[in-house]
Amino acid sequence: MTLALTSSFIADLLAGPRPSEWGDLRKAAEARLAGRDLPTSSDEDWKYTNLKALGNLAFSPAPRAAVDISGHLLPEMVGTRQVFVNGHHAPHASCASAVPAGVRFLPLSIASEACHSLGSLENGAEQGVFEDLNTARFEDGAVLLVPKNMKVALPLHLLFITKADTPLAVFPRVLMVLERGAELELVEEHYGTGTYLSCPVVEVRVGEGAVLRHERVQRDSDEAFHFGTLRAEVAKGGQYHSRTLSFGARLSRQQPWVRLAEGAEVSLDGLALLDDHQVADTHSFLLHAEPHATSHQLHKCIVDGQARAIFNGQIRVAPHAQGTDARQQSRNLLLSESARMDTKPQLEIYADDVKCSHGATVGQLDPEELFYLQSRGLNADDARNLLTYGFAGDVLNRIPVASLRRALRQLVMARTQADSLGDLS
Repeated sequence: MTLALTSSFIADLLAGPRPSEWGDLRKAAEARLAGRDLPTSSDEDWKYTNLKALGNLAFSPAPRAAVDISGHLLPEMVGTRQVFVNGHHAPHASCASAVPAGVRFLPLSIASEACHSLGSLENGAEQGVFEDLNTARFEDGAVLLVPKNMKVALPLHLLFITKADTPLAVFPRVLMVLERGAELELVEEHYGTGTYLSCPVVEVRVGEGAVLRHERVQRDSDEAFHFGTLRAEVAKGGQYHSRTLSFGARLSRQQPWVRLAEGAEVSLDGLALLDDHQVADTHSFLLHAEPHATSHQLHKCIVDGQARAIFNGQIRVAPHAQGTDARQQSRNLLLSESARMDTKPQLEIYADDVKCSHGATVGQLDPEELFYLQSRGLNADDARNLLTYGFAGDVLNRIPVASLRRALRQLVMARTQADSLGDLS
């Protein structure tokens, strides 16, 4: 197969070694990439996100590396973690001793049972260039299979770390399947140092009546580029609760696409905290394909410096999806005159018996609230920091894993300088 018409950036990434597993899947992705270039601002979905800085860099395949993970361990998940460094499984840093018998939680490279499922979710949205790059070149990742009616008591931890001494490209892959009636809590974290391109793809199947709570934390290097794709399918009566927290990366984009079957329940929340020249872009897609499903989405952005945030949230209600209840809110706080926010919530409704709403707000801190706090003895900076922290609090407070909740509260407090006010947790 020739890739002569492919852009130089994409061709360079594809020029590296192609792993032998999942050959047909990789060839299909390469065929879709042939002749494609990076998206530009002339593409509607990339109107506000400029990829010029990315296209000017050359990324090499990521070698294996050793890192110290002691600062990333969460007490509740000491024996339920899988760690990947530079896209490769790190067996000495991983520990699955507390994972219940019957649960499959292992590297993708040795999980033959994943072959028939990988890459099969569509969700009504076409595959993007970064998702195809992952499919063409991923080397490893995690498989998580929970058998029917098993309720896993301890949360599981997926930790992806990138160590880049020179510009690297990493392509983590995750496949999660919860069979009928299963229940699980999962924490997925991305962290790194140096300049790198990270293109994770996560595929989720929530079976009938199953419940998955999924915390996704992006704390990449300030010089990193992060393009994450999530595809989820929630079966009849299933529940999927996802929260995406974006703190790092020079430029990041999250693309969650979820399909809801009859009676399914989905919450899709997000928080982005940006400063300096960071850019964070979220394009979400929720498909209510069958009747009586419920979705709630709350996305918040705190934007300081000359940073920019983008939110485009689309909810589509299919013609036969009567009884749908879909609610979407985009709430955004600008902390400087140079900060920018572009928000576009969307509803496409093809059924007539539904309850759907969406809304968006973009504003600055309330002068009356600042005045009130200052009248109670806080100086102007402390009042500003306290209100900023409070804006993020309702998203952080919903995180069920206590140690993760505390760690992220401390991170937000440090970024908003609210830590000078003492313990707010």
